[in-house]
Amino acid sequence: MPSTAQPPYWGKLLRSGSRGPDVALVQTWLNSVRRRWTAIRPVKVDGRYGSATAMAVKTFQMVAGLHSDGEVGPETWDGLYQAAADQSAPDNIYPGIPLRMGQSGATVKSAQQKLQALVLSLEADGDFGEKTREAVQAYQTVEGLNEDGVIGRRTWNDLFGL
Repeated sequence: MPSTAQPPYWGKLLRSGSRGPDVALVQTWLNSVRRRWTAIRPVKVDGRYGSATAMAVKTFQMVAGLHSDGEVGPETWDGLYQAAADQSAPDNIYPGIPLRMGQSGATVKSAQQKLQALVLSLEADGDFGEKTREAVQAYQTVEGLNEDGVIGRRTWNDLFGL
């Protein structure tokens, strides 16, 4: 049964020129839903919202019956999440790129919420700042991971119990 937990829509419109972990997560979801909708072209998961990602989003929007503008706002975010959930269990799926200082969005907020179990004073605000980096390093120390303050695949999978 697919999970209904999802990274909350962060409120930032994703479109051509956007960058970061939320874009990488959308790219991961797009590749996941290709099993159902083969018209969606595969995209490189690199966290950069270029023309291939915009076209894949636009195709997803068309096949899913959403407004087709090639941008990811609340309706597309939720629709894409649900479509990916129907294919697999994407809640807490590694977004495809490491999370680090200066990044922001729903993916960062999800990681912060997990880190709050260890560092209660950490605010889950979606901004990866110094306090988040310190919380990541503390978590990595406790778990015997490389203490670099970056949430790569190994730290992510450990944090989310994958």
